[in-house]
Amino acid sequence: MESKTKDTLEFINKVIKEEQSNYQYFFDLIERYKALYRKLKSDLPYHLNVIDELHANENAHSRIFAKLLQQKTIENRYEILESFVEYLTEQKANFLQNIKVENPKITQEEKRIDLWIRDKTYAIIIENKIHYATDQERQLERYIQKTREEGFRDEQIFVIYLSPEAEEPNEQSWGECKNEFQDRYFNLSFCDNILQWLKEKVLPNIRLKDLFLRSAIEQYIDHLEGMFDLRTINNKMNMELKEFIKQELQLNSNSIENINKLLAKREEINNVSNLIEQLIDDYRLKEDKIFFEKAQLEMSQKYPELEKVGDGKTIMGFIVPLEDSTNIRVIITYNDRLYCQIDKDIFDDKDLPEIIRMKTKYLLPLSTGIRQFWQYFNRYDYDGVYKCFQEVMMILLPK
Repeated sequence: MESKTKDTLEFINKVIKEEQSNYQYFFDLIERYKALYRKLKSDLPYHLNVIDELHANENAHSRIFAKLLQQKTIENRYEILESFVEYLTEQKANFLQNIKVENPKITQEEKRIDLWIRDKTYAIIIENKIHYATDQERQLERYIQKTREEGFRDEQIFVIYLSPEAEEPNEQSWGECKNEFQDRYFNLSFCDNILQWLKEKVLPNIRLKDLFLRSAIEQYIDHLEGMFDLRTINNKMNMELKEFIKQELQLNSNSIENINKLLAKREEINNVSNLIEQLIDDYRLKEDKIFFEKAQLEMSQKYPELEKVGDGKTIMGFIVPLEDSTNIRVIITYNDRLYCQIDKDIFDDKDLPEIIRMKTKYLLPLSTGIRQFWQYFNRYDYDGVYKCFQEVMMILLPK
């Protein structure tokens, strides 16, 4: 019995050492790849792209995309939006079928929705994840609910998840909505779908006189091609990187063997990527918990008479009474970024008094009509959002 147990432990230790060796080899491979990539990148010919130089984040991509879809002719036709709808219908049977572009309202970052298209008989939610931002808690479900509140029935609501290379949303992001919206959901890729649509459907149909529109689209196409190393000037670099991988993985003339080796290596990469995502989530939850609990405690000591709102983990804040006996909600929360916000979302009357707009406009310059006033901060700028919250509270409740 003792001998059998010893053999089992030795076998387990051997497996663990092999796994550690595999992962160490993987990380060493990545470091060698990065070194070669940096060298080849520095040797590329001179190339200038304005969007590259501005380091466009997800919000910037949403603004660019929104401006393209908002293009309108003197005959009041939304040609690019019409082209987009037609392209999606071609790519996925029955998706957006019978949709007619009439008088759309196209917004960006309204109610936190990256892109929101609302027309007479349909609404399209576009969630932009071009830089791999993680899905927030029940994110798609919340956006669907906000669209329902605008008066749209479920059969009129469509969801597009726009990611770099057709990555799927996190299961929890759907909440209870996944099954209901499967036929009205499209997993769209920047690399494959958006680039193809812009190059083949949009750019060839731009009028010669629309110089700035053409220039903007050309720059955006080039920027996306740069993100995915698809520029023609990158061809030589990509060939050398492929050769590096072939040598490192000892690929040979047998294609089937090579495919199996590459699939196995891709699985390793995915496993490591999943572990990294888990670690990011662990650290994020830890820092959020520390911040929200500390902020709620400190502000509760300063304003002990106020009713607290939120869970202290993802939202903290207070119900603040106004002089006219109405109440507003002042909170810090997050959704890809941190937000300091005033609203009345938990009350029947959701419109904020104009006086609140005037008092807080320089601190909370962004708004959804008169229903929400806010300012956003980088996802981990806890000091910045907390300072903003403190200043808003001092304005609303001067002592």
